[in-house]
Amino acid sequence: MSAPPFSRVARRYCISHIRSFSHAVRATSPTASHFISSSTGLPLNTPVLSSEIDNLSSRRHLQSSPAIQLPFSAIHLPFPPRRQFTTAAGNDELTTAATAAPPAIKLYQYHICPFCNITKSVFSYSNLPYEAVEVNPLTKAELKPWYVWRLQKGPIAIIGETQVNGSEEIIHAILDSPYVSDVLSKRWDTDKGDDQTPVMTMEQFKKSENARRWFRFAADDLAALLYPNICGTLSDSYDAFSYVKEVGSFTSLQKVSIQYLGALAMYLAASKVKSKRKITDEKAALQSALDTFESEGLKNGSIPFSSGNPLSPDMGDLAVFGVLYAVRDMNAHADAIQNRGGAVKDWYDRMERIVVQ
Repeated sequence: MSAPPFSRVARRYCISHIRSFSHAVRATSPTASHFISSSTGLPLNTPVLSSEIDNLSSRRHLQSSPAIQLPFSAIHLPFPPRRQFTTAAGNDELTTAATAAPPAIKLYQYHICPFCNITKSVFSYSNLPYEAVEVNPLTKAELKPWYVWRLQKGPIAIIGETQVNGSEEIIHAILDSPYVSDVLSKRWDTDKGDDQTPVMTMEQFKKSENARRWFRFAADDLAALLYPNICGTLSDSYDAFSYVKEVGSFTSLQKVSIQYLGALAMYLAASKVKSKRKITDEKAALQSALDTFESEGLKNGSIPFSSGNPLSPDMGDLAVFGVLYAVRDMNAHADAIQNRGGAVKDWYDRMERIVVQ
């Protein structure tokens, strides 16, 4: 027996959003808008017809079973699942070194947002506990108490009673906290080798030439290149939103609609992003960017971190790692890290051991 057509309720729910999508994609899919407007400055106004959903649903039916089965076959990646950022302070030794209590932080984020993952990489490296709140990219209901309707440069955080918008602003705020200063000082003191090894300092960590260069590389270039790599096909774009299956705060209907609409928005935007940045081959462009990082940042593998310090990464390392970590378990990650190998993979594995608890 053939599978039943796409659920009428889910279809009506999707179409009601898609009819307004062509006029207000930023209001209906901030995750796609984030990649487009933040990384490229490019508006998206491609019209989307309900007939396109009819065509999609006629080819990719939902299966009839007690649990909702989503369309497109699973992508089997050639490497094991990666660990996740922890939201708790994972190193008791570093925590006890702090003379001040950690600031209370609630982070509103999108799972695959590269800027959110840059922020979380700094949190994790700093052994900083926080509460993560996954934002529904269609309704943004989680942000209503804070009256933030657009995330221009990634996440927002409530630090104590203060709202801080954007990854760079959040990072600057937490690095100025006494708790993080104590923790990082302890980490760097522990990292040091013999008396000839330079110990990382907060000034070098944040403001050295290498830190500034590779942070900007990650935020301005690498993040934008990942977008067409994760949504070059509708199937890949759909897979990019598979994380919603694990978000307990989303209903089954929300998960279906987010995955359909998010995938469609990002897929339709990919060609515009490529045109804006004059990208003809997104995979080659990503590899070229990583070639630059490998040769100029890692000196072809002769140094362990782009910081130039033999023992400790800096903000540049954490930013590049965070962007790449955002697409873990996707084909783009396999292409960028696992299949590439060499100095970049060695560096990435080293960073993962240090950063991911």
